[in-house]
Amino acid sequence: MTEAQQRRAGVAALFDQLAPVYDQSGVPWFGPIGERLVTLLAPQPGEHALDIGAGRGAVTFRLREAVGPTGHVTAVDLSPAMIALLEQEAIERGVTGINTVVGEAGPASLGPERFDVVTASLVLFFDPDPESTLRAWLELLRPGSGRLGITTFGAIDEHWAAAEAAILAHAPAGVLDPRTTGTRGPFARSELLEDLFTACGASEVATVVEPLVVTLPDATAWRTWTMGVGLRQVWASVPESELPGVLAEVEEALEGDRGDDGRLHLTQHVRYTTARVA
Repeated sequence: MTEAQQRRAGVAALFDQLAPVYDQSGVPWFGPIGERLVTLLAPQPGEHALDIGAGRGAVTFRLREAVGPTGHVTAVDLSPAMIALLEQEAIERGVTGINTVVGEAGPASLGPERFDVVTASLVLFFDPDPESTLRAWLELLRPGSGRLGITTFGAIDEHWAAAEAAILAHAPAGVLDPRTTGTRGPFARSELLEDLFTACGASEVATVVEPLVVTLPDATAWRTWTMGVGLRQVWASVPESELPGVLAEVEEALEGDRGDDGRLHLTQHVRYTTARVA
């Protein structure tokens, strides 16, 4: 197994573990991000869409609604557990017209079909070779009309950053989390990400950066929420003996985000980058 294959296997294992609790805290997070990405790409009735790194369907179900009964959506994820839960959710909602695939998004798993819309929300910074992967995603687009949209993280407010720093100090080397992999190289600034898109052959590259505010009652709720996303693995790295001290640091840091209503208001800027192919 190559290094890239090992890393992708690690991503799959991480999200298999996270799947049962992933985005289940009730905090609006992946949903608003997915909704905004779909809005920017404006899928039309009858179009075929592909959602890469679909997770539990935050983007998938919005794409399905947008393309209507004459359209079709394919959802791909490295994690079998995520795909199983997405399929279960589709059954519970009575949603049809979604094809699910476990594995990588490429010709080997998807065949010769080309798509009108391809989405990958909060995915690319996990990949060991983002340039090659982005080129492969662009090749999946229908020439002339296909649109690709991805989301990545921009800046978080200083108090949220200080809280995360308290737990990231315990993260082992090479941990797969957007707070480590998603702040380097092309993910450091919008301009660098747009340059990567252009170098990979994309056209009409544009980025919108918008704030997303997470409102929580206290630091305990923040920990509960972050245990349902990628930071769960970082929390697991904190030694039990040091956990009280880390929690105290987190609580102190987040107090700076407490508003007049007595609740914490944490701000994450989300980067939406879209492009076409000629």
